[in-house]
This record gives sequence, structure tokens and C-alpha cells, in this order.
Amino acid sequence: MTSRKSSPALDADSLYEVAIRALGRRARSSAEVRALLAQRKAGKADIEAVIHRLKENGYLDDARFARAFVASRIENRLEGKVRVRRELAARRVKPELADEAVRGAYEGVDESQLLRQYLKRKLRLNNPLDPSTALGAGKPSAVQSLFRRLLRAGFRSDTIVGELKRLRGGPLSKAGAANEPVRWDEVLDSLPETPDPESESG
Repeated sequence: MTSRKSSPALDADSLYEVAIRALGRRARSSAEVRALLAQRKAGKADIEAVIHRLKENGYLDDARFARAFVASRIENRLEGKVRVRRELAARRVKPELADEAVRGAYEGVDESQLLRQYLKRKLRLNNPLDPSTALGAGKPSAVQSLFRRLLRAGFRSDTIVGELKRLRGGPLSKAGAANEPVRWDEVLDSLPETPDPESESG
């Protein structure tokens, strides 16, 4: 059995072209580009030379990347700030740049309104507590499942509970009040209505 020859290491110019093509497909952080070039068996000095060249030519800017990333997540995915900050960390954006981008983008955003938009667009729920649904009928597992999903979407637990309680008292949920189990209030009150430590800095 013949062994497969390993690909030769690329020189700095070739690595630069690899990075340009990758950035043309989608925006990336400096750390993501470094990881990509490392997969090409590039030496550390060559990688740093390429990173420096990309920054000098305006192709790589982590602050700009973070701002665009956060704006996209708000507009297209309706994600809460906790989720977005976590995703920036996964892309190894420096914490200070991530915090600045998140703080600036969410400064004028009403998180409760964003959560309502998320429910309507992502879950197609105009009224999550509609008594004609399993969720609206007060099934604890359905309420807790929605709560966990909204947490994963990046919303603070106190915002989620507050919004569910607001909807609980809305006109649509009152329409079926005679048929709703009393345990709805018990389920809502059992959810942790406290700010998430990870989100308090923003």
C-alpha cells in the first residue's frame, strides 16, 4: 500500500491568497483566519505576516467584524445579547471588542420586543399562551421547553418570565380563561426570574 504524500507547505503569498478567498466567502475573525492557515501547515511567522498584511490592506478588522456580526444576528436571527456574546467568544473575538459591539448594537433595542418578534417569526407564535395549544393549556413541559429555547436564543431569564407573564394577562389568553388550568400561574412562578450572570455586564 503506497502512502499518500503530504501537500507541501505554502509560502506567504499563497497563504495570503487562501485567506483572501476564505474572507470572500464569509467574514471571519483574525483567530478564525489563523486557524484556517494553520490547517495548511503554515509556520507561525508566515501566518502572522499574512494576518498583518490582511489588516494593513483592510481585509481583516476584528472590531468591524464584531459590529457586523452582532447587527446581523439581531436583524436576521433576532437573537438576544447573551447568545451573540457567546458566539463571538466561540469565534475568539477579544472580550473587550465583543462587549463593545454588543453594548453598542443593543443600546436602543427593547429586549422584550425582540423576544416577541422572535416568538412570531421563529416559532410562529402570535400568542404563546393561546389556550387552544398544548403550551397555552398550561402543560408544564411545554412551558419549560419554550423557556429553555428562549434561553438558548440568548434572552435573559427575567425578560422571558416577565414577557410570558405579560402575555398571560393579555386579551387572547383571557379569552379562554375558563378552560385554563390554575397551574399556569404555578408554572410561570416556578421559572427563575433572575438576570443571567453572563448578561449582566451588557
